Amino acid sequence: MTPRHAERPLRRSRRNTREQKRRYLVYVEGSNTERIYLQGVRRQLRGQPITIEIGNTYGEPVGLVRAAAKHKRRMDTDPAARFDEVWCVLDVEAPQPAPGLDQALTEARREGIRCALSNPCFELWLILHFRDHHSDLTSSQAQRELAGLLPGYDPAKGKAFNYESVRDAVFEASARAQRLAVRHDCQPDRCRHNPCTTVAHLLTALGAVPPPGAVPPQRRPPSRNHHPR
Repeated sequence: MTPRHAERPLRRSRRNTREQKRRYLVYVEGSNTERIYLQGVRRQLRGQPITIEIGNTYGEPVGLVRAAAKHKRRMDTDPAARFDEVWCVLDVEAPQPAPGLDQALTEARREGIRCALSNPCFELWLILHFRDHHSDLTSSQAQRELAGLLPGYDPAKGKAFNYESVRDAVFEASARAQRLAVRHDCQPDRCRHNPCTTVAHLLTALGAVPPPGAVPPQRRPPSRNHHPR
């Protein structure tokens, strides 16, 4: 399957040039759920010395990695297109694995692209914002379970949601994912056991969560005036 959106050059903004910022380019499979989440993380980190751009190609693993690799090669000749790290957020999928996943991971390693994987899918990472989950899941089961936890999320209606519903549980999700990783011996670019997710590695790189073993931050009290959209 070819990417659903034509790749357009991503160029460096000329704003905020006084402070050197770490720049991250992240490609995601889904144009709704993953993109909404990363946009929320970007808002949450506003004011920090970091820039997060979301790639404008979506689709299956091989096409996504190749779009990321194409941009990474452009960085060699176009200073305005340079990023410190390029990532792909990929789903393993279940019961049938995503076609070309092994090939995509091989190409990513060769091109120096970092990957955050979820088995079966990104919805597992969101489930971990609400509770632990230890039994295996198909992709559709993960979506149904998340629909019962995350307000507004509906797999039949575009999978959109409000990031504010999960933003205060990111550290807890990371801790739960770490426990799964220890249990299943998950590696940053390999999630062969179901359930498992390494999305927390991306968030640690971005500075959204501390590395494993760090003291959890104090959670902010809920606003009395906050009403989820």
